[in-house]
Amino acid sequence: MKKHLYFSSRVFLFSSLFLLQVSQSAIGQKNATSAAKPYVSPYYTYDDDGDGVPNYRDKCVNTPKGEKVTPFGCPMDTDFDLVYDYEDDCINEKGPRSNKGCPIVNLDTDSDGIFDNEDLCPEVAGVKKNRGCPEIKEEDTKALKEAFDNLLFETAKDVIQESSYESLNTLAKVLINNPKYKLHLEGHTDNVGDDDANYTLSQKRSIAVRKYLSRKGVGESRITAEWYGENKPKTTNDTPEGRKLNRRVEMNIVY
Repeated sequence: MKKHLYFSSRVFLFSSLFLLQVSQSAIGQKNATSAAKPYVSPYYTYDDDGDGVPNYRDKCVNTPKGEKVTPFGCPMDTDFDLVYDYEDDCINEKGPRSNKGCPIVNLDTDSDGIFDNEDLCPEVAGVKKNRGCPEIKEEDTKALKEAFDNLLFETAKDVIQESSYESLNTLAKVLINNPKYKLHLEGHTDNVGDDDANYTLSQKRSIAVRKYLSRKGVGESRITAEWYGENKPKTTNDTPEGRKLNRRVEMNIVY
């Protein structure tokens, strides 16, 4: 009887030790697994523009697809002129955004006293008040000015307000009646908000004016458009009045 109890006790002891070792092994494996795979917030994996740089480290989250970027997610700017390479026509030479990243060279091809970089008609002699293009008739100048003065958009949108239609229609008639005329548009914004958003808004508003005039019978090929966002203010952005003047689509008749 004593031998039987002694044997049973040893079996129970060995079984308990075995279960304890198995339990400790399982806990160790669980801890090892936890250590190998720490929790990572999904925020750290987001990459909206797909450039390989996650949003939390990306300083330019709207980079166009396929563009090379810096470790901080911004497009390359080889010449450090603040114009990204994909927008820069001269990636190895510094130049302003207004000249597509290229240096400004003071040429005057038509010898009218207005340098080519400021001349909307660089091969046709013109006058300064018409940005280097030939002088236009007084009534046509008036129609152009009224279209510019009356042009209004919905806030932060490229939707032209109905109050602008009449003067734009008059301008369309001027262009239709003068086949040699061409129209050059330049979109601008104030400095409120994001730089890229303002640049895009100035683009959309310029194109909106071009499309409107085209629907009124003006060949779209006769209307050129450029946009500068907040980069070429007409006056100060420090006052509501100044910001209002800087939000504009300039219009010039060219040849």
